[in-house]
Amino acid sequence: MALILFSIFLWSATGALGWLAYQRRDGSFRSGARDAVREAVFIAPRLLIGVLGAGFIAALLPGDLVSRVLGSESGFPGLLMASGAGLIIPGGPVVAFSVGAAALEAGAGSGQVIAFLTGWLLMSSNRTIIWETPIMGVPFTTLRYAISLPFPVVIGGIVTLMT
Repeated sequence: MALILFSIFLWSATGALGWLAYQRRDGSFRSGARDAVREAVFIAPRLLIGVLGAGFIAALLPGDLVSRVLGSESGFPGLLMASGAGLIIPGGPVVAFSVGAAALEAGAGSGQVIAFLTGWLLMSSNRTIIWETPIMGVPFTTLRYAISLPFPVVIGGIVTLMT
């Protein structure tokens, strides 16, 4: 039900913004539509690959192993492993969220999947190596990592206690 309501909200907001852009009669609507089509063409293949990959991952992951290692009863070690996996997994949101969805389907606990996603969001090694360290420098990146390191486990633990 929440997905339906959120989809209605997104379509309504998009329609309202499109209408406002059209009313301006300054080319905003045409420019926005052109940008939207360009982005859709860019992201659609990646989204398809991510979703297909997640489906294959879910089919190939042994559910009993995932439940044992990353299930809701795996405790601190499961949260730690999930956080570490978030740190090392390459790719963007299509990959990370697809892997998270596949892990949930294979029996991972909500806290562990949230620890994985939080680890990916805060400490993605791919983003750190390519962008953060060269732009911000090693001292800044080291400090940010030191501060961020416990958060995936803590947040995943809170979710585990709540569910």
